[in-house]
Amino acid sequence: MKLTKGTLIDWGQQALLLITVMLLFWYLGTNASENIAKLGITTGFDFLDERAGYDISFSLIDYSHNDTYLKAYYVGVANTLLVSFLSIILATVIGFIIGVGRVSNNWMVSRLCRSYVEFVRNVPLVVQLVWWYAIFLSLPAVRNSIQLGDNIYLSNRGLAIPHLSFSGWGGYIFLALLASCCVAFCYRKMVIKKVQWVGFNPVLWPRLLAIVVSLPLLMVLMTLISGKVDYSTPALTGFNFQGGMIVIPELVALWIALSVYSASYIAEIVRGCIQSVAKGQHEAGKALGFNDSAIMWKLIVPQAIYPMVPQITSVYLNIIKNSSLGVVIGFMELVSSTGGTTLNNTGQAIECILIVMGTYCVFSLVTSLLMNWYNSHVAVGRK
Repeated sequence: MKLTKGTLIDWGQQALLLITVMLLFWYLGTNASENIAKLGITTGFDFLDERAGYDISFSLIDYSHNDTYLKAYYVGVANTLLVSFLSIILATVIGFIIGVGRVSNNWMVSRLCRSYVEFVRNVPLVVQLVWWYAIFLSLPAVRNSIQLGDNIYLSNRGLAIPHLSFSGWGGYIFLALLASCCVAFCYRKMVIKKVQWVGFNPVLWPRLLAIVVSLPLLMVLMTLISGKVDYSTPALTGFNFQGGMIVIPELVALWIALSVYSASYIAEIVRGCIQSVAKGQHEAGKALGFNDSAIMWKLIVPQAIYPMVPQITSVYLNIIKNSSLGVVIGFMELVSSTGGTTLNNTGQAIECILIVMGTYCVFSLVTSLLMNWYNSHVAVGRK
């Protein structure tokens, strides 16, 4: 590349900006280090190996107050991922239904969907979260719990359901599921590459489903044969249920609030992207004899997905970050555990906040990476 005066000036400006930013961070870091030393505060991450000493009401992994702060961090991460994943799924489903309803020819459906969007989107998420939590707390007490089926009870303590435990093998089953998904992805890629040469169009989903299910199912069978499966059902003992698994109200309230609130934004994205598709596509579908439902789901929506993905990615990132509002109602996710109780117990504010910030950054980057990959996948044929 030929160096010109303009190029040298551009490089000089970028180098100057980079040096300025580095000096700023060096000054802030040095100043913070000196102030911490003057106050006699111990720094470092050694506190993670100390006994936590506090309980967590809901955890996907085994945890007790005798475990370390690092184990409490893992529990917070798992709870954050759980509520984020569930909220993303439910918000996407509700958002698509409401978004399609917004462009419906049915006047009543269109107006109801519009009312949902306008109301939910303009009420703060914290208010909705507290409202949903209050609803669950107003349910009957444990002794008067509502029986929804065999061994399923609903009360103000949460939803009591049967629990199936694989006695430490659950992690291996999850890893088997991930491995099966990777194998299915590679197999699909290989078949599609072959299709381009041969020209046949196979039905792949039964094969892919068999590949995904096979290895985890084999692990489950091995666990059953080894006799390491523990099945328990909830039973009322005293003032609470014993056995089974309790899905606490805090988790359900946070899940529903995040889903309902985020769905209003997804609905508007879906509506705008559907309306961006040329009207001639609908007329062409009518000319070919398709009904309105087939035109929408087989012709319009597939074309509208491509511009949806980048915008919906932002909503997904907001769901992950807004899961930190669980601290408002006492749900022990990442901010409540590491950024709250652990910070207060140890006084390691800088380290705890750095851990929380770094974790959310990783969550966001991984989510963006996956969505960008999906966006490039649906963009095939548009280049």
